Amino acid sequence: MKLRFKNILPAAAIALSLTGLSSCTGDLDVENINPQQVSKFDQNAIFNKVYANMVLTGQTGPDGNRDIQDVDEGASNMIRQIWNANELTTDEAECTWGDQGLPEYNHNTWGDSHPMLQALYYRLMFGVTVSNFFLTQTSSSTDATTHVERAEVRFMRALYYYYMMDLYGNPPMATTMDNPKPKQATRLEAFTFVESELKAVLGENANDNADVLSDAPVSYGRASKAAANLLLARIYINAKVYTGTERWNDAKTYAQKVLGDKSFSLLTSDSNGYTAYQKLFMGDNDTNGAQNEIILPAIHDGITTQTWGGCLFIIASTTNGDMLKQFSTGTTENWGGNRCRLQFTQQFFPNNDAAQDSLPPRVAKKAGDDRALFYTWKRKPSIEDESSFGSGYAYVKFLNVHSDGSQVHHTQFVDTDFPMLRMAEAYLIYAEADARINGGSCTPDGVAKLNALRTRAHAKTLTSADLDVLCSEWSREFGFEAMRRTTLIRFNKYGGQSAYKWQWEGGEENGKSFDAHYNIFAIPASDMNANSENLKQNPGY
Repeated sequence: MKLRFKNILPAAAIALSLTGLSSCTGDLDVENINPQQVSKFDQNAIFNKVYANMVLTGQTGPDGNRDIQDVDEGASNMIRQIWNANELTTDEAECTWGDQGLPEYNHNTWGDSHPMLQALYYRLMFGVTVSNFFLTQTSSSTDATTHVERAEVRFMRALYYYYMMDLYGNPPMATTMDNPKPKQATRLEAFTFVESELKAVLGENANDNADVLSDAPVSYGRASKAAANLLLARIYINAKVYTGTERWNDAKTYAQKVLGDKSFSLLTSDSNGYTAYQKLFMGDNDTNGAQNEIILPAIHDGITTQTWGGCLFIIASTTNGDMLKQFSTGTTENWGGNRCRLQFTQQFFPNNDAAQDSLPPRVAKKAGDDRALFYTWKRKPSIEDESSFGSGYAYVKFLNVHSDGSQVHHTQFVDTDFPMLRMAEAYLIYAEADARINGGSCTPDGVAKLNALRTRAHAKTLTSADLDVLCSEWSREFGFEAMRRTTLIRFNKYGGQSAYKWQWEGGEENGKSFDAHYNIFAIPASDMNANSENLKQNPGY
């Protein structure tokens, strides 16, 4: 079945308040998906909603009839808030806006009432709720199509819980629809659940193999075994952080499963004046060859998935009107908010010597790396004025432009799919696991995996690589893709250390270290109050 997201749930099928999920009741009223209160179960609609939750925020497109009440609808977008939480709190991006919550992100000073962390928490748990509803309603189904759909929904629920585990550490664990105030899981218990579910849908659990993912995607945008293998590789490379126990060998094993999957491959072909790397983040990345690298996309379409979040947010927030006088991003929206911190620029220009001539879609040639997608015109690399978008380089990675020259579907809302999982990650996980297994330096096999990505980017190949090189390579390959916070924590370059600092970290221009308890976000105070008998706040908040 092809995913279709416009008006994905008819009003008769969803009239709900988040009763039955976590303890949001009374704090954020979310339309009810309680099976006792839904007039009719529409399997296709609910199945689509499980995926659409990554992009859509309500029933009528960019605003109106929203899923989650008492939160600005555009700000409740999952990708927008995952991006904010994982980029603005790190050495890659800073936002010039003064919206409540953004200065706290910029300066690593958030607390348990942070509005964006609250919005993200409820968005993720809404995804869990929709998944639980689908699984409850199809529990007695025996047809093969439903079993594949159930496997995909179980994968998506594991993905939502992965983010809950990564961001909030110890989330409430709801796997059915009959517990309005679920008990809290430890981070280890959440890890074990995610791992078990992923292995089950891969068919690796002998006692639970009814719901198994397809070897290849049923259609573009749907999860297959490659997605489960890559998510397993991701949790294993971070297992020391999540559980206290290293799982480097498992990370390498599952990364290799992805690398050996014939359904996907790195995009390496430049065309029409665009590099292969650029084509991964363009408006036709579902058809220009990028779809062969993007293992799990969050699907966007300018007409059918209109949202103030997602890739529109990334594109619009990284450009302003002055920039668009010189090139087109493919959307009329330009908000001028997010730009690069000095340390991210230095991944490509360690001597701060970028030429002042870089205009998208042309890359900053002096970097010798296609991933240097900076706008440097009349700008300095350092953020000297936090209140000015023009202070610091802009990074224009995502575009709503079609690489084949065809028209975009809408001049405001974007077609660009967001890569939730792409094959390049397996290359870096393999290389990092290889280094960690071998005393901190890659073997020739690990270096070869790094060089596959660098060759694709027309960057100079390496002859060796240690953990510092790997940490930098993660930033160069996945900059502005909402992964940096997790990477810095894994490399011990985040909270609780003072050896590595970045500009405006902790609110000081030269960087000020912050406490290790910020490595996990707070459980929102609203949920703590609603389920005080079962939830315990994370240490330090």
